Amino acid sequence: MDDVPEARALSVSAVDTIVRTIDPTLEVRDATAVERGFCSVYRLEVDGDDGSRDLFLKCSPDGQPWGIPDEARVQAVLDAHTTIPVPEVLGVVDDHETLPAPCYLMEALPGEALPYEDVCHLEDDALSQLARETGEYLAELHAVPAVERFGHVRRDGPDLVGQRPECKPPALTVGDPRESWPTFLRAYVDRELERHADSRFSALTPDMRQWLEARIDALEVEGPFDPVLGRNDHGLHNLLVDSETGEITAMLDWGYTLAVPAAFDFEFAAYLYSGAFLAGLPDVSDRRSLVREAMLSGYRAARPDRTDAVSTPEPLYELVAMVRIMNDFEHLEVPEGSELAVMDRIEADARAILESQNRGSS
Repeated sequence: MDDVPEARALSVSAVDTIVRTIDPTLEVRDATAVERGFCSVYRLEVDGDDGSRDLFLKCSPDGQPWGIPDEARVQAVLDAHTTIPVPEVLGVVDDHETLPAPCYLMEALPGEALPYEDVCHLEDDALSQLARETGEYLAELHAVPAVERFGHVRRDGPDLVGQRPECKPPALTVGDPRESWPTFLRAYVDRELERHADSRFSALTPDMRQWLEARIDALEVEGPFDPVLGRNDHGLHNLLVDSETGEITAMLDWGYTLAVPAAFDFEFAAYLYSGAFLAGLPDVSDRRSLVREAMLSGYRAARPDRTDAVSTPEPLYELVAMVRIMNDFEHLEVPEGSELAVMDRIEADARAILESQNRGSS
């Protein structure tokens, strides 16, 4: 096995035992560590009754859930009820006295894993294709009848020790449900603004807090809002793609799925896939219009009956997506010496929303 940080490395015997717990007919030929987030992830070559194939094993490095049990159930539901390209889940171990758990085993899908920032450098045609497919898949996701309240999506059912998870929508529920969308969003934004006050963009925090609080208060009289499954964790790093064509071959990492209005999920994706957060660089364009138009086209093609829910731009949700970028700015790969230019552009875009909306309400 390749070297990984000691705290996250799994022994050969542990990997083999997990795989055999899930499917006794499989024999591990090779295991290669993969850097993905906080979890221990291995690409496996296995032999079985159907010959050789590639799988992925995802485990908690410390016994904490890290969304793994929830992610496995979400993927199972989506695999059964949509055309979204998610890995097939072969089995889950939710808890175990000796094995690293929770963990689950899934099929490997083809495609390239690209850095988050590479979305800014895709050709227009490839980005348009990626955005259109994203719209199609979000329309399917939002139509899955799995949630009736707002909050973090969780599994609902017994612990598993190697079995396949239930693939029917009732296998999902909402943990710590909020009474209303404004209530959930207010708590979500409060947490993000606490982080924002400690970020490089803290000078913006007071103005954004005032604007966001007023806009969320206005939602109280604009409802009702319908909850849908929301991807939430958007970004090129959570996809496998064909970088030449923009085709999405896999959507990965569903552990942070939320139940939200469709427009919230749509606006997050439109902003993050546009690459606008790096438009302060001389070779990066703000392609929000291109991405939004392509996403709407895909959404409309997949579910024309639901397009009204996402067709009108919502500056509130776009600004929340910008806050997320500002909070995680330290993790962006920005060319040395360009940080201030990128920051200035992000701040200018945020202030443009604040000022435009203030004018509209005056």
